[in-house]
Amino acid sequence: MTRLTRPALALALGLALGALAAQTASATRCLTPTLPRPADAAALRAELEAEGRFVRSGDADRTPPSDPQVGDTWLWYIWDLGGFPAATLKPCTVRGMGDNVYVVVDDDEWNVGIDQADVDQIVENFENSSPGNFPTQGVWDLNTGHFGDPPNPLDGLDRIFLLYYRFNISSDGFFWSFDQFPDGSQPFASNEADVVYLAVDNGNPAGNYMLAVMAHEFEHLIHFARDTNEDSWLDEGMGELAMWLFGNPDTISSFNTNPDNNLIDFGGAWADYIQTYLWSLYAYEQLGGQPFIWDLVHSPLNGMASYDAIMTAHAIGYGTDTLFRNWAVANYLDDTSVPNGEFGYTGDTLPPFNPWRTHGTYPASSSGSLQGWAAEYIRCTGVDGVLHLDFNGLDSRNFRVAMLGLDGTLPTQVEFVTLDSAQDGSLDFAAAQGYDEVIVCVANLSPSLATYTYDLNLLATPVEDGAPAATALAGVQPNPFNPSTLLRFTSDREQQLRLEVLDASGRHLRTLADERFGAGDHQRRWDGRDDAGRQLPSGLYFVRLSGDAGVVDTGKAVLLK
Repeated sequence: MTRLTRPALALALGLALGALAAQTASATRCLTPTLPRPADAAALRAELEAEGRFVRSGDADRTPPSDPQVGDTWLWYIWDLGGFPAATLKPCTVRGMGDNVYVVVDDDEWNVGIDQADVDQIVENFENSSPGNFPTQGVWDLNTGHFGDPPNPLDGLDRIFLLYYRFNISSDGFFWSFDQFPDGSQPFASNEADVVYLAVDNGNPAGNYMLAVMAHEFEHLIHFARDTNEDSWLDEGMGELAMWLFGNPDTISSFNTNPDNNLIDFGGAWADYIQTYLWSLYAYEQLGGQPFIWDLVHSPLNGMASYDAIMTAHAIGYGTDTLFRNWAVANYLDDTSVPNGEFGYTGDTLPPFNPWRTHGTYPASSSGSLQGWAAEYIRCTGVDGVLHLDFNGLDSRNFRVAMLGLDGTLPTQVEFVTLDSAQDGSLDFAAAQGYDEVIVCVANLSPSLATYTYDLNLLATPVEDGAPAATALAGVQPNPFNPSTLLRFTSDREQQLRLEVLDASGRHLRTLADERFGAGDHQRRWDGRDDAGRQLPSGLYFVRLSGDAGVVDTGKAVLLK
């Protein structure tokens, strides 16, 4: 028996599936966001319940026993994903079960695409264990503990079903929302069960990758029970987070080579999955972990509105604008030591993000464009002095701009540009004088494409009345040192200066001066001790000079005993 779909919906689904079928075998995907779903599932269910029609179809050949056991067989709708979307009834058999799961396999694939050893491993990892940070928890505990319980609307069973068959396209798995409705009540066939579908032909069904996909698709089943019309990008991000919780997240690639990619416009490209993964992991780490994620999935709101509402409810103290701004910086830096952990990840190590453009001479001017909810990076090398940025963004958009000072041995510096209502602003980035490179991070927090222009200049400090040409460190002698060293610095005018010593992670150790200095040459001696008088161990230390405009120079001092 084959059941077809309504023509208009079938055409849309056929186009999406055809595109997936054309992809290479290595470009695996979750099929869920490409599939049709009810426009308002909650209203449809309420209507069916009011009419007394929210009941199983009662087809004896397709109804599981009241207490299914290993070896039981009945007919399941199996979706043909390689062309015109049709559901064919095929016999499938329960090959394994645990406290919370039935593993069902298309009879044609038994001992072909999947065998008993595979099924046993699937049950083990669904129920008991995982290879990541939570080794004593399986997918059931990880997912229900972070996202919630599955819906269980029709089958009346405490366990969910994992149905394995051959997809014949480059996709790993999917959740089919119409299974949550009685068969015949909607345009598409329904197996009337809490079930996710997994491929036997896109990798080892019991390997860590497909086990993580199992967690991903199970999250979609749970999420549908909480919010039937969630934005795809948020739902996919939670599915990706489920893979991380299991311990086998997707490999970070594609997005880092072209980060100008709209976070909230999910198109199913590999970069979209990685972008939503990184956003969800970053939110998990920065916003409180499981309690925040639980409330986010249970929110009736969608997309960024959900994030803003739950961030407010959890008293985070800032909204999605700041979260996205910091996330854009974190993707480039991935450094939790700067300054309070908000510019990096602890749960994954990111590959380098590609700059969109590099400048090596100044002045330099250019223009750019950004997708909505996206960021890109401008690399500046050969910065010998204070780099000045003038930024001019499209007035009707919402930009965030940061300047990052990077050096192989000096503490990373981050400063944000203050923009006015016309999205214009400037910054003298004095904190990164003498650094190897400066990165300008531009983020567009609007839903639509945004354009901008910028100018970069190196500032020269004039010499007046014989004063030094700049406020700067003038040397550390001797270096390396033991037991003490002399720190020399200059000031181009009368001003308040602070001279301090930091450790390699940027933590303050000693204040050597914090007072007003006149224009001229100055010096302070450091005896290798901290503010409490404790002798510090051998190692690399940083000397930082700050003035009226903030940090103006940083140097190195090596203590050897």
